[in-house]
Amino acid sequence: MRTLLLDCTYFPIKVVSWQRAMILWLTGRAEVVDVYQEIDIRSPRMQFKLPKILRLLARHKSSMKVRLTRFHVFTRDDFTCQYCARQFSMKELTLDHLVPLSRGGKTSWENVVTACQKCNGKKGNLLPAEAHMQPKNRPGVPRWTPQLVLRLTDQDPLEWRDYLIWDADAA
Repeated sequence: MRTLLLDCTYFPIKVVSWQRAMILWLTGRAEVVDVYQEIDIRSPRMQFKLPKILRLLARHKSSMKVRLTRFHVFTRDDFTCQYCARQFSMKELTLDHLVPLSRGGKTSWENVVTACQKCNGKKGNLLPAEAHMQPKNRPGVPRWTPQLVLRLTDQDPLEWRDYLIWDADAA
């Protein structure tokens, strides 16, 4: 089970494990906003409802910058190969450096795009112009939204949507 963690202003930060949620709550660093009614956490002497949503009591140092990770690049590019424009699952995708690392390219938002394995292999160690493969979208730093931190699944509580910007078609 997962718990949605909010900052002190009720802005969504991330999703944490139930163990982390219990530690934050029991050490007094967070308050419970909502609980899973059907799930109890038991110790030899106590019983608790598992927190569904927690709010931190102290200010959280959050950065509005999105970390450069595989998941965030795939999310920015909508899980779509930037060369053939087909959507794939995360395990079928790779990261492609427009200017390859071996040719002095850097791993940055402006130099990395989502590519399927076939297209990435076809482009190889070439520049996009040399391979005659231009990405469909110009890569750049994405605008931060809670959707980049959390993709809702069917198992996630409906109550989380009250705190998130979300797309009904994506859920």
